[in-house]
Amino acid sequence: MTAIRVRIYRRPATGHRRRSFLFLLLLGCIGLSLAARAYQPGAGELLRFEPVVARGAATRAARTLRPTAPAAARHVERLVADAEVITVDEATSPVWQRTPGRAQAAWGRALQAAHRGLVDLRRRESVFGERWRGLAAQVEGEVARALAESQEAGVGRREIAAANQAKLKWTIAGRYAGSGEFERAIAEGEQARVLAATVHESFKALHSRFSDPRNLRRWRAMVAETIADSRHDGETAFVVDKLARKLHVYRAGRRVATYNAELGAKGLKQKMHAGDQATPEGRYRVSEVRGPQRTIYYKALMLDYPNAEDKARYALGRRTGQVPLRAGIGSLIEIHGDGGQGRDWTDGCVALRNEDMDRVFELARVGTPVTIVGTM
Repeated sequence: MTAIRVRIYRRPATGHRRRSFLFLLLLGCIGLSLAARAYQPGAGELLRFEPVVARGAATRAARTLRPTAPAAARHVERLVADAEVITVDEATSPVWQRTPGRAQAAWGRALQAAHRGLVDLRRRESVFGERWRGLAAQVEGEVARALAESQEAGVGRREIAAANQAKLKWTIAGRYAGSGEFERAIAEGEQARVLAATVHESFKALHSRFSDPRNLRRWRAMVAETIADSRHDGETAFVVDKLARKLHVYRAGRRVATYNAELGAKGLKQKMHAGDQATPEGRYRVSEVRGPQRTIYYKALMLDYPNAEDKARYALGRRTGQVPLRAGIGSLIEIHGDGGQGRDWTDGCVALRNEDMDRVFELARVGTPVTIVGTM
């Protein structure tokens, strides 16, 4: 009987181990792939990395900071943009490439910067708010004073423009303060204060002549002489106090009436030449009496301006350059009606309300003394 040999082929042990390793590797790859696919982030997943509260808070903070702290606002916005990029990067990367907590840390940096910016802003607002309240208590009165002083006869166009600009700046400052932008309100308020001070300095310079002892002595002497002549002659005399805007009527040396008066648009200045809108100062007389049909200002008493002193002042002004080369000395200075406008508006005359002009007109004649002084 023939024996049958059965040859059994055995695979090397190394081949078996290799196949097992490849199989396990394949399973691992499939598992990782499935895990990665299962982790694709939806809306809820993104909320864990990019909280709506965090994004909204940081964005609102940047918006709040932008007007007064633009650098801080830009810093927060950069951090928000970085957090957005990191969040998307983390959400779309394979699991094994993700860094736990990276997106949360990015949003944390944005929120921390926003918090610091807001704290600094609130601190600055507190400081500037206190400064604004102290400034506002002063500047409001200064602007109101400037507006009133700009209406004074003799204040120039520069001062009038400055007063109007101060009012505008103060209005803008109030709007900024109303919206809590105190730093900008302070800047506008300070500008309003400077403009108001410009008007006040001009006003003080204009009024300084009314406290000059030399001027006061001269004016009082002129009034005293006029009253003395009225007493001696028993006649009527008129005295105009420019600063007080009054016309006083004297009869036989006694004051018998006083009327409100309006001056030239720059009436508080001493008249130097034609067209300067200043009301002259000196001792004059009525040179002509004009009824309603002979003047456009209801009734008028013409004065004998210029007198000798006016002519000497004009000549000195020409020599010193105070009078323009083509400017004449001026004429047609009157006491006339159509007053009562509540402002100085004439070209250098003295204006009375028509009913007051009627009373003055009845007392006047050619030759009646009229003394005009800065103040009594």
